[in-house]
Formats: sequence, structure tokens, C-alpha cells
Amino acid sequence: MFKINHVKPQLSLDRWKRIGDTEGKNSEVWIARDTQLDQVMILKKITKQSLEQQLVEDYFSEAKMLNESKHPHVMPIHYSAEDDDNVYITMPYYETGSLNSLINDRFLSTREILRYSLDFLSGLLYIHIKGLLHLDIKPTNVIIDYSGKAILTDFGLSKYLNENGFADQQRQYVAHKSPESYITTDKTVSDDIYQAGLTLYRMCNGNKDFDAQFDDLKSSLNKQEIEAKINKGLFPNRKVYLPHIPTKLRKVINKMLNPDISKRYQDVLSIINDLSKIDETMDWKYVIIGEQTFEWTYDGENSMITVKIEHVEEKYLTSVSKYVKNSKNTQKQPKMANSSNTLSEALAHVETIFPQYA
Repeated sequence: MFKINHVKPQLSLDRWKRIGDTEGKNSEVWIARDTQLDQVMILKKITKQSLEQQLVEDYFSEAKMLNESKHPHVMPIHYSAEDDDNVYITMPYYETGSLNSLINDRFLSTREILRYSLDFLSGLLYIHIKGLLHLDIKPTNVIIDYSGKAILTDFGLSKYLNENGFADQQRQYVAHKSPESYITTDKTVSDDIYQAGLTLYRMCNGNKDFDAQFDDLKSSLNKQEIEAKINKGLFPNRKVYLPHIPTKLRKVINKMLNPDISKRYQDVLSIINDLSKIDETMDWKYVIIGEQTFEWTYDGENSMITVKIEHVEEKYLTSVSKYVKNSKNTQKQPKMANSSNTLSEALAHVETIFPQYA
């Protein structure tokens, strides 16, 4: 590219706080302040050495991808710059944080899961239409903005598809590796769909459950056994979801995670269409109280329903109460009460309760 009247302006930023993966060797993400604009923003610093090791020819490829992918649900870029050793990308800073921090903090209702999913999937669909794969979809790479929208970010591993519909990418977040990634480095739209499916799974069941499954996988099996379990669709456990997660949503996620590519969703638009049809158990809120009490609440127009499981003397007791707002009376629902020997049995019983209060 010809350089005409080329200038090299000096940019000045104050780095305030490092965020995200503080163990990353190839890049760092900081909350920073642009001293010229007096504006707080996100600063991503990427070492040129790491880009060279990845055989990236254009230091500004990630910045260009972001700039070419302008969409309401894709993180916008302010500007990019370089020095002798690093490339810098600046983006808007949202104090609300990532989807990961949200699901670390609390469980999501079905309505929240669907809203955030439809948001970031619309951004993913847009970049797929432009021939770009994200290849690093996970809760930390979905940011919640000030209006509550979910925005897809971090295009550090992204690649454009070649004329055959493949993109070569050897690096990948281990916990989100697709089954086919253990066989080939050629990535397709199916890899993004699988990673998005894992993200939705974590939104439904929480990070603690997913991390426990992954830690158990790593600690108890060797590399070949891990690969075999993922290829058989045994990680993560698709049979167990929290009881307020509707069956239709579970089916969508399990199809996104199908280890057989031919049985997985073939495009993101089909996922969006199926998610848009879900309207069951939308507003149940779930919390864990202490170590032995599990509670769901539904705040309706005229009443509030509370479903509770308590571990008492080696039994799991399920109770349901209804608070009537007009009379301010609380009514027990004895027909819904149950005593179970295991938590799994209690959760299965609770799952039958929700449709009766839709």
C-alpha cells in the first residue's frame, strides 16, 4: 500500500487496571484513559512476537476485522496503534462487565438467557455472512453494555474462511474445543456453533457446574480418554439442566453441541429462529441459599410463587407457597409438596411444578 503524506501521531493513554486473563503471555487487556479525549476505554495490548509466532502477516488484522464487522452486537473499535514491540487496540469500556462475570455472580432466568443469546448470536450471524469465523466464543468474550445488550468481542483468534469454506487455526480455548478440533486444525462455521452452544449451556447451569465437570475431566482422564469422551458427547453432561430450563431450550443447546457435525445446526440463523419460539418458564429466578437450600421464585402480576428444596435429616423436602399481593396472605400449596431421597429426585419433581404456574 502506498503511503502518501504519511504521519505518525503520538497517542497517550494511562493504564489503570488490568482485567480479564491476567496470566496471558501474548496479550493484556487494561482499563485505560485516553488523555487526549479524557475518556475511559479498554486497551488491548498484543505482542508482535506472538502474532509472528501465529504466522499473522498483518499486525493490525484483529483491528481490521473489528472495523469491518460493525454491528450493534459486535464490539466497536475506537482506533489502533503500534510501537516497536506491541500493537494496541482501543474499544469502549462497559463497567457492567462480561457475561462470564454475570453468571459467576448469579443464575439467569430463561428470559435473560434467551435475550443475551439472541443478541450475541445475531452478531455471530453477521460476521459469518461476511465470511469470518470468531473461533473463541465463550462467556468472557460476550460483554454486556449499559443498555443490557450482549456484544461479541475479542477477535484475536478469528480467521476469514478460504474459498473452500475452511479457516486454519491451531490455537483454541481448551474447555471449548469442538470434537472435530481434535482431528483437524481446519475450522468451519460448525466450530463457532459448538462454542456458542457451550456458552449457552453455561448460561443455563452456571460456571461452577461447568468448571467442576471440566476439572473432573482433566484430573481423572488422559488426553485420549478426554478426546473420546468429548467425541461421544459425554462432556458436558447434556442430560442434566437446572429444572427451570425449558425442554425446548435444552434441545436447541444439545443440537448445537452434537458431536456429529451433520446433526449439528448448519447455520446460526436456524438457531436464532428456534430460540425465538421458546416462551416457557421465562421468569423463574433461582438462588442457592447456604449449602442445603435451593429456591425458585416467580413474581407474577397478582402473586409470587416460591418453590423450595431443603435438605432435612437426609431427606430433600420440596415445598411451594403462594403470596397473594392484594390480600398479602401467604398460602401453602400442599399438593406440590414432596419428600425425596436424593437431590436429583427433588429436582425432577420441581421440574413438574413450573408448568402449573406459567
